[in-house]
Amino acid sequence: MKQLIYITFFAILLTGCATAKQTAQRKSEREAKELIEFANKYIGTHYVAGGTTPKGFDCSGFVQYSFKNSIGYSLPRTTKEQAKIGTEVKKKKLKQGDLVFFKGKNDKSKDIGHVGIVTKANKGEFYFIHAASSGVRVDNSKSSYYKTRYIKARRIIGSQ
Repeated sequence: MKQLIYITFFAILLTGCATAKQTAQRKSEREAKELIEFANKYIGTHYVAGGTTPKGFDCSGFVQYSFKNSIGYSLPRTTKEQAKIGTEVKKKKLKQGDLVFFKGKNDKSKDIGHVGIVTKANKGEFYFIHAASSGVRVDNSKSSYYKTRYIKARRIIGSQ
């Protein structure tokens, strides 16, 4: 009888843990979707060096603004600081809402100089929204420009 009680208790405990994990995962997925829907509203917004508002964005200003005003996450202002938060993610494990970091205009440099938000990912290929010199837009990671500039990715949503 005692064994049955212990087994039942243990099963309930495991179910509670799985449910908490599933709830956290659903929350992360919902936040990522809200973030992308919000960011997409700014496609076409002009690029402005140092820009942090809809009057004009630079890449890290756009990421910071989108996270804060869609899901309430406060991110650092610069790309280099944004690249230090959250948890590192392998390219093949990317999810919607992850941050992706690239070399800047100097493709010989190893320094991070650009950031975007993953909008769609599949086995290492991804689309991302970002403030490029031509304005806010969505690009594919396989494009010739970004393919050679990718450095790393970080997960902010669900890593806190």
